[in-house]
Amino acid sequence: MSREWSVYGVRGASYMQKNSTTLNLDKSITDLSLAELREEWAKYWGMPAHERIGRVTLEKSLQFKLREARGEWLNAEQKERLDNLIASYKRNPKFFDDGLSELKPGLRLVKNYNGQHHSVEVLAKGFQYRDRTYGSLSEIATVIAGTRWNGWIFFGLKKREKKQ
Repeated sequence: MSREWSVYGVRGASYMQKNSTTLNLDKSITDLSLAELREEWAKYWGMPAHERIGRVTLEKSLQFKLREARGEWLNAEQKERLDNLIASYKRNPKFFDDGLSELKPGLRLVKNYNGQHHSVEVLAKGFQYRDRTYGSLSEIATVIAGTRWNGWIFFGLKKREKKQ
C-alpha cells in the first residue's frame, strides 16, 4: 500500500515552497525507523528535530503536518473547544490568567455546604447537578446557597478579590 502526501505547511512555509516535497511511504508513519522518522520530520518542518523529542511526539507532530497539508486542521471537537475558548476570552480577557480554562468535560467538582455534600460534573456545554444541566456554576451555587454567588468563587476555583 503506497501513500502520497504533499506538504505546504504554515510554519516554514517559504522553506516548503522552495523545497516542496512529496512523501511516498510504503509503510505507515509508525512503521518508520527513528532515523527515517526524524528525516521526514525535518523535511516537513523545515528544520531538524531536537534530539530530546521522542518518537511518539515526532509521530504525532508529523501526522499533524500531514493533516494540515491536506487541509484537515482541526476535527469538530477540537474546533468546538477552540471556539469555546475564544468566546470565553472575549467575555473575560483574564480567562487564561485566572486558570478558568482548565475545566475539562468529565471533571467533578465537590462542595460541602452547610453539612451537605454537593457534586457537579463538568460537561462539554455546561454543568450537571442533580440530574439537571445548568449553563453556569453561578446558577448551581445560587441553587445550593439560596443566594446569588459567583460560581467560580463558591466552588473554590477562583479567589475572592480583596477590597482595598
